[in-house]
Amino acid sequence: MPDDIATLQSERSKLREEFLRLGDLRPGSITAVTRRCGKPSCHCAKRNDSGHDPQFRLTRRVAGKTVTETFPNPTALRKAQQEVTEFHRFQKLSQDLVAVNEKICRLRSVEQERGGWTEQEKKNAAAIHQEVTREVNRFLGLVFAQLHKDGRTDLEAVESALRAALHQAGAAALTELLKFEAPAAEQR
Repeated sequence: MPDDIATLQSERSKLREEFLRLGDLRPGSITAVTRRCGKPSCHCAKRNDSGHDPQFRLTRRVAGKTVTETFPNPTALRKAQQEVTEFHRFQKLSQDLVAVNEKICRLRSVEQERGGWTEQEKKNAAAIHQEVTREVNRFLGLVFAQLHKDGRTDLEAVESALRAALHQAGAAALTELLKFEAPAAEQR
C-alpha cells in the first residue's frame, strides 16, 4: 500500500522529535591500536608477543585533515564511544528524514494556476532566451575569429570566453528572475 501524505507527515514529525532527544555527539571512529615500546628488553620485543595493552584512539577529519585523539582513561573512552554512537544515530535520523521528505515531495501535487504563463513570465523567458542567444553568438564569433586569424584554436581562451559568456547570460537571467515577486511560504 503506498504511503499517503498524512502518514508521511506524521512520520516526519516523529523524526523531528527524535532530533530533539539527541545527546552529545561527535563524528569519528574509535580504534584500538596495540603498540611496541621499542625497548629491546621489554616483553613486546619478543616474537609473537601481542605488545602492550591497546591504546584507544578517536580518528576524524577536520578541515580535510585526519585528527587523532587518545583517551587518558577508560571513562573518557566510554564517553567518546557514547558520543560517536549518538553521531551515528544522528546520521541515521538525517537519512530517514530526507527519505520521508522526498516521498512527501513526490506525492504533493503541484497546483496548476489557471491560464498557464502570465504575460510577464513570457516576457522574462523571452528576454532570458534572447540574452543567452546573444552571448552564445558572441562566444562563437570569438572562437571562429581566432580560428580564422591563426588557423588554430586556443582552448584556454575558449574556456575563458565560454565562462564569461555563461556568467553574463546567468547574470541577465538572474536579473530577470529577480523581477518576480517572492513566492508564498508554502510554495518555497
